[in-house]
Amino acid sequence: MGANVKILNDIFNGGQRVASISFSNYGTGYTSAPTVAFTAPVGGTTATGTAVLGYDTGSGAPIDSITITNAGHGYITAPTITISGGGGSAAAATANMSTPTDISGYTHALVSFDNGGAAMEVDASTLRGMYNGTNGFKKFTISNMEWSVSSAMNIAFTGTGVTDATNIDGTGSSSIPIPNSWAVQPGDATNADIVVTPQSGIRGYVYFNLLKTDYA
Repeated sequence: MGANVKILNDIFNGGQRVASISFSNYGTGYTSAPTVAFTAPVGGTTATGTAVLGYDTGSGAPIDSITITNAGHGYITAPTITISGGGGSAAAATANMSTPTDISGYTHALVSFDNGGAAMEVDASTLRGMYNGTNGFKKFTISNMEWSVSSAMNIAFTGTGVTDATNIDGTGSSSIPIPNSWAVQPGDATNADIVVTPQSGIRGYVYFNLLKTDYA
């Protein structure tokens, strides 16, 4: 018994890809090509690449370049590049990203209760393209909501401004959903989450179609 949140669809269109690589240090002493690793985007495709060594002076070579073998997809900020192995040291590089276009996104979430009473949260920090403190969608808008519950519950957004979204009375009717159009994340929050707070002992579900909005 209890409650759970299930993400049915999580879509982010228009995310960034790795376009090129810049070096701040080509390193030295490499006797074989080191491993190149990129950090992963949330829910997207991780970029990959291989190192190409420069001229071997006899004591090991610097890195000449990194060949991008997969540009990745779904990044909202540039991934960190880690260069390891190969017998050398000190190489450091950064990813230059494509310009995102046609940015859009949505999430379908199902919050279900079986004799539950604790507040449940649709955690935006786990979803594709959501705000990470620098870039991403800052807000949700409830574009559609369906429910089947046995008693009342409150739907709210985290953040500041208008945070109370709507209240369900358990009889199949509800107040009009309020878009989270004024709720901006406070400094100690990562994303504008959806919080569902039911009465004790509630059974049923709430289904959300959430538009991702306010891309920064």
